[in-house]
Amino acid sequence: MAVIRFNLGLDVGYGNTKGVWSTDAGPEHNVIIPSVAHEIRDLEDYRALSSAGQTDEVLVLVDGRHYVVGPSTAVYGRTLHDDYIHTPQYRALVAGALHMAFKDLGEVVEWVDALVVGLPVYSFGKFREGLAAEMGKGFEVPVPAKLRAAYGKDTVFVRAKAIKVMPQPVGAMTDWRGRLTVPPPEGDTVIVADPGYKTFDWFAMRGHVIIPDLSGAFDGGVSELLKDVSVAITRKHPNARVDIQTVEDGLERGRISLVGVGSIDFSEYRQTVRKGARIIAQRIAEMLQRSQQSNKVRVDHLILAGGGAQYFEDAMRDVFAGVDFSVLPRPVLANARGFWKVATRMA
Repeated sequence: MAVIRFNLGLDVGYGNTKGVWSTDAGPEHNVIIPSVAHEIRDLEDYRALSSAGQTDEVLVLVDGRHYVVGPSTAVYGRTLHDDYIHTPQYRALVAGALHMAFKDLGEVVEWVDALVVGLPVYSFGKFREGLAAEMGKGFEVPVPAKLRAAYGKDTVFVRAKAIKVMPQPVGAMTDWRGRLTVPPPEGDTVIVADPGYKTFDWFAMRGHVIIPDLSGAFDGGVSELLKDVSVAITRKHPNARVDIQTVEDGLERGRISLVGVGSIDFSEYRQTVRKGARIIAQRIAEMLQRSQQSNKVRVDHLILAGGGAQYFEDAMRDVFAGVDFSVLPRPVLANARGFWKVATRMA
């Protein structure tokens, strides 16, 4: 049965690309892939190696260059510069997320009826119009292998009929409000704390009014904590040159082995993470305290979302003790879920 309406909320972060989508009036579905689009310079060699076994990667062509996108690309390095939205890697990630959605849907869609995407708070004003223009160009999306015979082509050009760009934490705010059985009092101030891979954003609203003086961001996301651990490891193991992706893997697994170094127990570095998270949480608290005093407002509710929530939850609970505090379910998807909810309401 042909899809009548396709809605998509898309959160392309520095750590992961998250998409929440639905068709017609159906339930939500989601996709999460690392925000890594690795360029393939020897296409023939890559195809030969890929044919030797199964792969969860998809090959995407952008501006004459080939990139692989998918769950296993996390082994490659991430791109962490501010102008990321104008790179071919960003476009490859969007195309890759659409490919994964079509694979799950079992059908190819040429039009996204409503597309809502986000930007970090600190770059929203600067890049909002540019991102909307990028999204408006459309995307060449590889058709999933099982759908090519029915569709008749290897790629599909996907366009969006309606596009909206929002600050990333607004997605989480929308998700939180949508879960309440009773809305908060109109005079309550709600802050969403959104630790990502590169930045830590926070966004404040009173009722439906944004409070700019209580909103902000800085480079203090998960990557800063991982860098602290990398430095601590090198201090103990001078021969170790551990990048932040390896650190992230080590913290998840508990122990990894490195050639020339041996086995490294990452449990002893969790204290480094906790210490770094508390420093960042305290920094945010101090900034909010100064803003509260100058603007004579209070913080009534603090909502934790974002892919870095697991790293910062304990520190945020401790530093903001006494404030009504909650963590959204599957916080990595919170912004994308909120964007999707906005998309479903767009004409």
